[in-house]
Amino acid sequence: MLRWLRPRGAHLFELLDRHAGLCGEALRAMVRLLGDLSDPDRRVREIEALEKRADAVVDEFGAALRPAWMPPFPAPLLLALVNDLDDIIDLVEDAAQSVHLYNLTRATPEAIRLAELAVASGDKLQQALRCLAQPEATRSAAALCREVDEAEAQADHVMRAAMAKLFRDEQDARELVKLKAVYELLEGLTDRCKDAAHRIESLVLKYGG
Repeated sequence: MLRWLRPRGAHLFELLDRHAGLCGEALRAMVRLLGDLSDPDRRVREIEALEKRADAVVDEFGAALRPAWMPPFPAPLLLALVNDLDDIIDLVEDAAQSVHLYNLTRATPEAIRLAELAVASGDKLQQALRCLAQPEATRSAAALCREVDEAEAQADHVMRAAMAKLFRDEQDARELVKLKAVYELLEGLTDRCKDAAHRIESLVLKYGG
């Protein structure tokens, strides 16, 4: 079992899991937004509310870290992990606000696919975090992190194909600029998930067993 997941530090793990769950909710809301652009304001408000709840979790995590920290696990790595998670939901909010701000009226299949891959990555990330609490499951955590890597590679492929199609077929310059910006934000979501997965994988390698 990871040495930092002792009883006094269990609350920290619960907070990480809570934050990962909020990321998953926000990512799913992003898919719903792209699937139905008739009322983007409602979806954006939903995502903004989730992001505020995630910020509160980060604050609670910081307050709980010092009394709960169990040597020899470095406190900065714990903070880095929760900040990695926070980067994900912050980018979801940015993407949703951009869709609304740009008055996007159509979402391409490629945009929806990028968002779906981000959802899959977020789910694997939360599962990996949960595996850290189980003595027999640290290898499973590492395997789940590799699945996040694979989803990010798929997103790269979708992104390249989407950009090629966009520049080949889109005749409206304004639509091209808007879709390009949204694609880049959506592709960034799997990048952020990969960053967090690499952090988890490094914790397993250094402190697992």
